[in-house]
Amino acid sequence: MPNTLVHFGVQGIGNKLVSRRIDIKWVFLGCIIPDIPWIIRRILVSIVPGIDIYDATLYAAVQASLLYCVLLSLIFALLAEKTRLVFMILAVNSVVHLLLDSVEIKWGNGVFLFAPVNWQLFNLDWVWPDSILVGVLSLTGLIFAIWALLTPVAEPLRTKFHGKWRVAGVVILLCLYIGSPLALLDGPYTADIQSIATLKEKDKRTGKSVRIDRAPYERVAEGDLVETLAYETLHVVGTLRATSSQVSLVGRFVDPESIYIEQLHEYNYPWRDLASYIGIALLTLIWSISMVREWRGRGGIHVGKN
Repeated sequence: MPNTLVHFGVQGIGNKLVSRRIDIKWVFLGCIIPDIPWIIRRILVSIVPGIDIYDATLYAAVQASLLYCVLLSLIFALLAEKTRLVFMILAVNSVVHLLLDSVEIKWGNGVFLFAPVNWQLFNLDWVWPDSILVGVLSLTGLIFAIWALLTPVAEPLRTKFHGKWRVAGVVILLCLYIGSPLALLDGPYTADIQSIATLKEKDKRTGKSVRIDRAPYERVAEGDLVETLAYETLHVVGTLRATSSQVSLVGRFVDPESIYIEQLHEYNYPWRDLASYIGIALLTLIWSISMVREWRGRGGIHVGKN
């Protein structure tokens, strides 16, 4: 997926071209809605000992599908004063986010546009995440986000609760968003997203194809090593070996712990994660300013009655 700054640049400018009056903080939130499950997954994997990384990845993949992005958009919109407008901004930007994600080449990864009816990954595979185009768009997004931060764009949050039914709706939908993916894990598993099905069945690996996206790669005297998403180290055999520390690859298991690499892409500019961290930090700052303004009463929290 493109880094967060790319989404800010492309989607932020695109929204402003449609309407200069659009509230950019909701646009930026819509830019990261499909990434929220992956952000939470990364945090949980880091702090929860013994967590099943494969199941956590499948769970995040379900929540990152278009249907669940729309569901989360509705949850956020129900907390806003202008519910319909906010829902439209969030939902549309979630769709655009997923389409932008599909543009990048991600072996073994992709987006689910039609789940749970169809769990086939959708990919356009036009550019690599470390291409010059992505770098230019990242810089554009950074400049645009800083401009948004320095202008009176972070207006008050303007929440509005229409009594108990709206609160109940938020709670019910949030429970559905959190709980229902557990019943759908077989979908991305069958699609073999990030080769999880192949990697989990260790005794059946030999001869199977494997695709690994943005994996750590290490050159050692005993033979090269590549790490899976579950931090399992695999031995690399054959002559196609990397010189960088991060790669994407397509290969085949020659035995349960060794792979022969058939296609290899080396990442020479490992700034993708940093760009996303900067984008998330800027988003947090913009929303914090909005919340402070509301708490100070400039916008106010309007509590309606049924």
